[in-house]
Amino acid sequence: MPNPVPPAPRRAEAGAITIMVALMLLILLTLAAVGMSRNSFREVVSSGFQRQGAMASNVSDSGLEWSVYWLDLDNSPGATSGLQANMVALKQALLANNNLAGSAKAVSDPTGATAYNATSGTSDMVLPGPSGVTEGYTLGLTRMGKLPITDISQGNGPGQFAPASGEAILQAPDLWAIRADAQVKQGSVTFVHGEEAWFTTPVQ
Repeated sequence: MPNPVPPAPRRAEAGAITIMVALMLLILLTLAAVGMSRNSFREVVSSGFQRQGAMASNVSDSGLEWSVYWLDLDNSPGATSGLQANMVALKQALLANNNLAGSAKAVSDPTGATAYNATSGTSDMVLPGPSGVTEGYTLGLTRMGKLPITDISQGNGPGQFAPASGEAILQAPDLWAIRADAQVKQGSVTFVHGEEAWFTTPVQ
């Protein structure tokens, strides 16, 4: 009976190459996993920033809508206290003094003596928000003068034909600009957003 052929001896280099290839693949997979996790973290942070930015925009819109509501002649009598009363009083002060026209005034000061400062750090109105989030806005009101209109008459008394005499057009509606700057604070991060709207009110 013939003797069996002994197996060929294994080379040590072949086993070492297999181990090296496996280690390289493991390292590449680990790096890919770490990179994907970091990208996922960035997306989560970016989503959070977009959400807070949208909240700031919505708060600013709320400030504009709140202002237009209380400046409306039908709603002004209901402003008996607080910031809404300040808004109505500031409107009257700006109508009474033409020297205050053209510059934004702080609604927190109903006399019209304080210039509006969007970066004061304190909100005129603080809104309810999610836990850990503070939402609010500051307001500035500017009287822009009378809305230019043509082809009107203004009565037959002395000084009432303003276009001919160069006087103020009494029947023209008043033009206003309202500025609302919102702040949304979450922890040590503050998101800000400002908006401005122009609108008219009937002559008073």
